[in-house]
Amino acid sequence: MDLLDPRSDLEDLQPGLVLSAQLPVDGAAEQVRTDVACFLRVRRSPQPLGEGAERLFIADLPGSPGGDQCEYRLTLNRLTEWDESPFRGEFRTRQPATARSFLDNGGNTLHLIDVDFYVPPFDPSVLGPKEDPDEVAELREEASVLRFYSWGLDRIDDLEGGVASQVAVPDLWTAHVHLLPQVWVIIAEWCRQTGNRFLVADSAPPLRILIEEERRRARAEGVELRPDELTAEALVPWYRADKWARRDEIPVEVALTVDAVEAARNELRTREVTLSCLAIYWPWVQNLRGLDVPPCGAICGVYARSDEEHGPVGVMKSPANERVKAVFDLSVHVDEPPENLLRREGINLLSPQTGKGIVVWGARTQCEEPIWRFVNVRRLIGYIGKQLEMDNQGSVFENNTEDLRQRVARDARYFLTDLWEKGALTGETPDEAFRVVCTTENNPDGVVERGILVVDVWVNPVQTSEFVHLQLSYGDALHD
Repeated sequence: MDLLDPRSDLEDLQPGLVLSAQLPVDGAAEQVRTDVACFLRVRRSPQPLGEGAERLFIADLPGSPGGDQCEYRLTLNRLTEWDESPFRGEFRTRQPATARSFLDNGGNTLHLIDVDFYVPPFDPSVLGPKEDPDEVAELREEASVLRFYSWGLDRIDDLEGGVASQVAVPDLWTAHVHLLPQVWVIIAEWCRQTGNRFLVADSAPPLRILIEEERRRARAEGVELRPDELTAEALVPWYRADKWARRDEIPVEVALTVDAVEAARNELRTREVTLSCLAIYWPWVQNLRGLDVPPCGAICGVYARSDEEHGPVGVMKSPANERVKAVFDLSVHVDEPPENLLRREGINLLSPQTGKGIVVWGARTQCEEPIWRFVNVRRLIGYIGKQLEMDNQGSVFENNTEDLRQRVARDARYFLTDLWEKGALTGETPDEAFRVVCTTENNPDGVVERGILVVDVWVNPVQTSEFVHLQLSYGDALHD
């Protein structure tokens, strides 16, 4: 499913975006799950991976104009209850604690995707006279990391038919902070294309954690870093230290988070991508053992718990004002001015509340368009689009006749009427809440002759005053 241009040749009800979906050929209709999360981790190995490693060709790799073969090893795990076995040897990582916080907060199913890769060295003799080998090596590493993030995202569809709806990268700040804005954009674009996925992202960790991780990596390579190499400005290339130099009331962690958002938006200006599929949560939290962990694990669990408790269409409910369980304290406490700054940037706060503990105090995406401002609206539209896809998979190979068009439209109306009755769609009557078109108007002879069935759906979700247009295309011709 892909977010396309809001313009439509059919009747324009109200402004909105278009979701265009192409169905897989195989598979039976089933209930779309919104409670499954996936943690993606990408790690570069300094040494070849050895026996059992597979190879992936990366084109246009710096230092290898014709591309190069990289080694990788893919590890997939699935958790429905706590199990330490997938985390053997990870006593110094935060991945186990983050996974456990997902389960502690009501998460049901968690997929873990680990991609370890090795990029072979390049031949310096192929470089031009003005190319610096050190700069090329750095660009080579960055390009390979980004490529394996993209490749790892596609593996999510290999797990139980791609049921995961929440995606998180718990170690992004500590492993690839220099590439964080690009990774956010890559995942946001992938979520946009798949339609029903959502990225739960973390704010900046305490600065001491970034320093500890960088010092540990350097010592593993036999290097001892100087104090001036362990500042926020030295560790984070997109951090604008000069901007914050005279704002002593703003903690560095807040400044880093705000700059990460701005850097991601700058990256978006060169792409047709919105951040409607991205929500950021502040701050990191301390679990019951006193370990600082990113909030994404707990938040994904809160999403799952909220969906279940407010079913059968719990996704329509905002995942805010929900208690975060198994948390001892916030890792960073700030006063009102930094909090207001974070709110203005659309960052969702975790806040201590008397009698409730720590609660999620916000449910905004990073999209600046009003229709996609709220997490529950974006997730609801993804759910509707995916469910309509799955409900009509049996139509793929049927002839595009009037009987088929009427049946598909009728089934879609039944589903949307049910959502309207449950309060997921806005309107005094079903006609004010949604519209379904599957006639010769959007299935002219040219479309029918190509073996394609087109269904146009407009829905008016809660908390909006605009219709969103979902365009679904069915037919084996789409897969030629």
